[in-house]
Amino acid sequence: MKRRPLRPGKAPRRTAPLARPTPLRLGTGRFPPSSPLSLASEEQRRKVAGLACLVCGARDGADPAHLTPRSRGGCDHPDCVVALFRFRCHRAFDDGRLDLLPYLEPHRLELAHALQHLGLIELLERLTAERWMPRRSKAA
Repeated sequence: MKRRPLRPGKAPRRTAPLARPTPLRLGTGRFPPSSPLSLASEEQRRKVAGLACLVCGARDGADPAHLTPRSRGGCDHPDCVVALFRFRCHRAFDDGRLDLLPYLEPHRLELAHALQHLGLIELLERLTAERWMPRRSKAA
């Protein structure tokens, strides 16, 4: 497709105002209204302050990542979170692209707390980002 240059003459006149007539509300944009942003409590933020990310080891930018989000029964207890780097690891875990189970071996308190909120199979699905199905025995 051939691109044509702009027509000579006056610049186009703006028809819409530059200012937004109504303020932006929480729930618009990246986070849908049905699942509001789950903010960490002050105790959870203090727990991960200065800790390195479990996965990549980055010390700057570690956020509290909920093993059990509030939408699935999580709480404000500090054992509900672990430290994950906010841009790579935390986002990948929330999107279901990161298997967090191998990194949680020294964090048994957090695993036990998450198990109280979720069942075993649901916790494994959340941590490993894969669907767990029982194996069927072969009929003889």
